[in-house]
Amino acid sequence: MLSTHRKVRIERAVDQMMQHSHADLTLNELAAAACYSSWHFVRAFEEEIGEAPFEYLRKRRLFSGAYRLLTEPTTAVSTLAADCGFLHASSFAKGFRRQFGMNARDWRAGGWQDWLRDQPWPQDGLPQHARSPDVEHDASRVQAIDPASLQIEIIPAQAVVYHRFRDTWGDRLHDAVQRSLRNSPFPVSRFFGARHDLLHLRGPSESCYDLCIPVDAKLPIPANLGRTTLFGGLYATRQLSPHEPYLSWRSLVSSWPARSRFVLDTRRPMIEMYAGVSEYLRCNTLYLPLSLR
Repeated sequence: MLSTHRKVRIERAVDQMMQHSHADLTLNELAAAACYSSWHFVRAFEEEIGEAPFEYLRKRRLFSGAYRLLTEPTTAVSTLAADCGFLHASSFAKGFRRQFGMNARDWRAGGWQDWLRDQPWPQDGLPQHARSPDVEHDASRVQAIDPASLQIEIIPAQAVVYHRFRDTWGDRLHDAVQRSLRNSPFPVSRFFGARHDLLHLRGPSESCYDLCIPVDAKLPIPANLGRTTLFGGLYATRQLSPHEPYLSWRSLVSSWPARSRFVLDTRRPMIEMYAGVSEYLRCNTLYLPLSLR
């Protein structure tokens, strides 16, 4: 479950970007989060993540906006652009067209489905055993969920240690999580999976999934293991029955009522809870982060 010390430090800066992507972050702030000088931070970030820090932040903001265009169909594009960290709606519009090949209005009207069909994943770059369609990308497995089956709750903050998986999807992710759990330096009675990749709008090369194990906040941990806090806010929770198959996040998000006073909070991850460790990992509870409209 351990990572290199440099990777853990860089991921601290990534956490800063994901949690505060709407804010006017500076290079010095990000470098300080990773305990680097600005020059060394940029170099280390590019080597670990594969792109420059502010390119990563720009894409995070654009994908956040793309997701919210679908989950908040009545919110003005200019409002979403500002909420996602763009000072000017024109900057969002230009970046959106460059990223997705269409404007925000066409995306919201259904163009996102055409864009999605043109993406090379999940097949490309995956081993043969993982090339079956992933549940989040298989439109035939999207279910209509009764919103009444979800509970709106305020979940208290939970200290966790985490191992972050990038470029890992489907069967490969399941196998990697199992290996990491077997090598955990801490006892595991339950664990969480935190999804930062905005699901079906991001492919394997940009996937970001945290295996999180609850710990005492005061517990000393190795320097090459990440530490963060989950929850601490408003969530819609869905309990899965013992024999219920995995529920697609895409199903949950697409079933969320458009006129609800709550909207998806893209600054926080979607979270899965797993009780116990076994050969087959079965999700027990889904937590969808929300904020007031």
